[in-house]
Amino acid sequence: MNTHLTQSLRFRVRCLSLSSLALLLCACASTTPTASVAPTTKSTTSATESTLQQFAILMYETGDAWNRLPKAEQDALMEKYMAWIKDLRASGHFKDGAPMGRGGVQITLDATGEADADPLDPNAPSLTGFFIVEVKDAAQAEHIAATCPALLHGETVHVRPIGHE
Repeated sequence: MNTHLTQSLRFRVRCLSLSSLALLLCACASTTPTASVAPTTKSTTSATESTLQQFAILMYETGDAWNRLPKAEQDALMEKYMAWIKDLRASGHFKDGAPMGRGGVQITLDATGEADADPLDPNAPSLTGFFIVEVKDAAQAEHIAATCPALLHGETVHVRPIGHE
């Protein structure tokens, strides 16, 4: 790998939050492709004919919590994060996930119906990444989210059902 590319990758990795970095590493290390997000909430497993539901686990960070941690603490949390993702994959609950980049815009319509694109508020909670899990019910999705290592360094985790009911 050339020096410029290596330096560029190091810079980008330093700018990622813990959840974003873990998702990126998980995606790169995966030997099996992850499923795309299905447009419906439910899928049926042929072996048991039980109905499973998909939920999004959304991780939000306020400020720059990850970058304020000492390197040793970042490393320890990363190990916990990778073990958590490995367990999700082994249990069959992990379906997809991705980190979110910094910045972005908020699109709204003004009084005349014109679209306005305003930068996101840098002081507001920022979506850092998401997971899609497939589970039997909301309680199981909430249990999985409650064990997310993102919570250990100050991120907030939301659980939302996928699809319309």
